[in-house]
Amino acid sequence: MDELAARVEALLRRSSDARATTLQVGPLKLDLIARSASRGERALDLLPAEFKLLEYLMRHSGQTVTRTMLLEDVWHYRFMPRTNLVDVHIGKLRRKLDLPGDPPLIRSVRRSGFMLHAGE
Repeated sequence: MDELAARVEALLRRSSDARATTLQVGPLKLDLIARSASRGERALDLLPAEFKLLEYLMRHSGQTVTRTMLLEDVWHYRFMPRTNLVDVHIGKLRRKLDLPGDPPLIRSVRRSGFMLHAGE
């Protein structure tokens, strides 16, 4: 019985350390379980690749993320193809995130990559 109690206690401690199921950066909110995203009160209709890209950017908020990092970690490429795949998806994501008049959430870092920031 003592061993069973110890195992239950260990499981209870572990469940409190579980990874977050929602991510939030400024007005941007991502629900990883429901696979939904919103900016403020506006729901965002994201394709699966856009969702993965946004999740990655949100997990690295405030950091410069290179195209190589995105190709390796989001698309699982283990070689560096000459492609504009990242730029195309970033462009589509920007159009869905930022309406006219909204401060942009994704910034280009010249000759480096991209950065997601909270916006003012």
